[in-house]
Amino acid sequence: MGERSRKWDIPRNGGSQMHKESVVNDNNNRMETEGLLDDKNIELWKTLNSDYEIVIQKEKRSDYLSYSKDKKTIIYVPNDNLNSASFAHELLHVYLRSKKVFIGSGFALSIKENKVLSRIISEKLIEHVGNCLDHIKMYPVFIKLGYNQTEFIADYFVDKLTNKDIEDIKNHLVEKRIFRKVYNASAIDFFIGKFFAANACPNDFFDYKKQLEKLKTIDFELFQILETFMIAWKNFDYNDTDPISRSYNLLLFDFIDSLENWTTGKIII
Repeated sequence: MGERSRKWDIPRNGGSQMHKESVVNDNNNRMETEGLLDDKNIELWKTLNSDYEIVIQKEKRSDYLSYSKDKKTIIYVPNDNLNSASFAHELLHVYLRSKKVFIGSGFALSIKENKVLSRIISEKLIEHVGNCLDHIKMYPVFIKLGYNQTEFIADYFVDKLTNKDIEDIKNHLVEKRIFRKVYNASAIDFFIGKFFAANACPNDFFDYKKQLEKLKTIDFELFQILETFMIAWKNFDYNDTDPISRSYNLLLFDFIDSLENWTTGKIII
């Protein structure tokens, strides 16, 4: 029994198997995160990695993407574009989950359970809205970490609400027929998507305030519903400990209810 103890006290042949496995795991972790961690995001990575199982999947792809379920997250990384800012962006999606913010999932569920809105709002828009809502809360933290605002999203320099977008919405949202107006579901979808894209874009070079005013003139009521929700979301504080005021579910409920009321009495095809 004493001899058995000494084998652990005095490692032989390069150390114990436990030590070897620890070294291998450390090396694998370093290889896994090589090119993705820097002095700005390392602490965020350590904090999240201590509470979540984060798997990095490097593969042939053009963009970064994260998928989370419960306490596990897979971050998909392009093989030929290892970038610490892009990786930090995906970590911030996990960070919001750590703050119990699941508004994208809540929005998706609310739409899918609504017989009226589920026929109008596409799967693509559901994902887009959830992403935009996350980005609005992630961006201040991203800047606080020390990254440049141009690094926050891949399409930073792309105008999210052009004059052509506005003209397309204006020309297709409503078709005036004899004794009635018919709304185009795809144009409604596009209207909502462009509203959220413009509000979530951090590039202040584009004059979104002016463009959003133009969008408002096309359908004031729909715009006002979107704007009311957006203001409430921007004011929402996920660090608030009050169980009532910190519940974004109330904001979401009002938003979905207002959208459904807007469709009442309208012919939408």
